[in-house]
Amino acid sequence: MSKKDGGQDPAFKVVDRRRPPDDEDAAAPAESAEPAKVAAAVPAAAIEEVKAKAEDAERRLREISAAYVRMEQDRDAFRERLGRDLDRRVDIARADLLRKVVTVLDDLDRALAAARAGAGTDALLQGVLIVRDHLLKTLASEGVEPMETVGQPFDPDVAEAVSTEPVDDPARDNTVIEELERGYRLRDRTLRPARVRVARGPAGPADPRPDREI
Repeated sequence: MSKKDGGQDPAFKVVDRRRPPDDEDAAAPAESAEPAKVAAAVPAAAIEEVKAKAEDAERRLREISAAYVRMEQDRDAFRERLGRDLDRRVDIARADLLRKVVTVLDDLDRALAAARAGAGTDALLQGVLIVRDHLLKTLASEGVEPMETVGQPFDPDVAEAVSTEPVDDPARDNTVIEELERGYRLRDRTLRPARVRVARGPAGPADPRPDREI
């Protein structure tokens, strides 16, 4: 570029081409100020509502927890009352049974006193039999009865085989032939199994059929 007018550079002019702001744009912040206040007021009300609901939920939770604690306490108290009542019933039943046994012991003491006074053997035997009958009646009143096993097929549910004895009659095989200790039944259950001797008949004849080939 050549220099003109005595070698001096021409002067530069700067033009600002930016669009000036419109009146509407200038007024926009003023117009949006009121909605901003409303927007700021709405969250405060919502927070108060949420806070109130949270407090109500906490209150209800405390009430439920207290009700649960009371329920647990009532259940524990009921268990204690039930246990005490059961123990009391057991003690009453035990006392009734022991009173009956004591009366049998009184009969036995009277029989022994008669024997010491010089009563004969027959009188002593008669006294012991009376005591035995009284005791059996006492046990029967409590649901205890003796089991008859002699002459019956051996039943492991009601008897225990102490020993066996061989017999010649095959029909007597596995039959109780002697009772060493009597068994007793408490209503429908075995209170004590009998201890018995069981007959063993002769072995049966060998199978005459030949072994079949496989």
